[in-house]
Amino acid sequence: MKNIFVTVALALGLPIVALAGTFAYISSANWKAADYDNLVTYEAYPPGTANPEQLSVVSYNIGYLSGLTNQQAVERDKSLYDANQATAVKALEEIQPDILALQEIDFDAYRSFNVNQQYAVSAALEMAFGAIAVNWDKRYVPFPYWPPQAHYKQVISGQAVLSRYPVRRNERLVLEKVPTNPFYYNALYLDRVAQVTEIDVSGQTLIVINVHLEAFDAPTRIRQTQVVRQLAEGYAKDYPVLLVGDFNSSLNRDEGDDPRSIGILLDSPVLASALPTAPASFTFPSDQPQYVLDYIFYTPATLEVVAAEVVAEAAQASDHLPVQALVNLR
Repeated sequence: MKNIFVTVALALGLPIVALAGTFAYISSANWKAADYDNLVTYEAYPPGTANPEQLSVVSYNIGYLSGLTNQQAVERDKSLYDANQATAVKALEEIQPDILALQEIDFDAYRSFNVNQQYAVSAALEMAFGAIAVNWDKRYVPFPYWPPQAHYKQVISGQAVLSRYPVRRNERLVLEKVPTNPFYYNALYLDRVAQVTEIDVSGQTLIVINVHLEAFDAPTRIRQTQVVRQLAEGYAKDYPVLLVGDFNSSLNRDEGDDPRSIGILLDSPVLASALPTAPASFTFPSDQPQYVLDYIFYTPATLEVVAAEVVAEAAQASDHLPVQALVNLR
């Protein structure tokens, strides 16, 4: 009888142990956490013009250069990424950003053929300085769920701020996860982070806060938005501030019974949006834009926006369009 119990226990226990071990492995990190907020410098590229009268600021969710196939259960070949990278770079070369905030950029991911997209963009635009904020580091992500050959597999991805001026400090602040998600979902899913960079523009400090907020759960996104508003308003007491990124909220987008989270920022007495919320500012989806999800907020007391636009020339390199603002330091 004892042998029967042992046999049954092993028969039941071993698969559970194997499953737990597999889950622990695929949800574990590839990089050391200390490298998640690294600064990068490329000495081969020249710094920006000293004492600039104006800065070109761009925010762009590049959707890991998967174009309109982002989150679709399809197999992609490298030619898609090469073509989208060429399109995105050409559009950015035309406007020559001094500061470029990127979201959904892959540093080393199977889904994008292990290309370091941050380096590729930095090199193409000859931007000498940068800072990264890793928000997704997993050995195997089984998404999209079916078919298995479409799985993302290894993902190291996140956000980046590229600059023609030195980045003196970079901080990665992890925001609240969706509390109602199953533990296994949150264990495999990306973090939402606020990336805070301190840029030295010819001796003047400029704070750039780069975010990519919760996409699917409105209550969590509202709380995240409140946090980043407080963060930006706090820095604005001492410095000019740019709060940029993909906020995943638009005044004309249904968010169920919850108030639209972007209203929290639009109501700020300290921050202003560089672009209006009118149809001319729609950024998503890139083929037929219907919503403003991507914003550049600034502090009017210390910064002046002289022009702003959606960069339609980026076409469908991503499912988002970039936004640009020309900014004067007061």
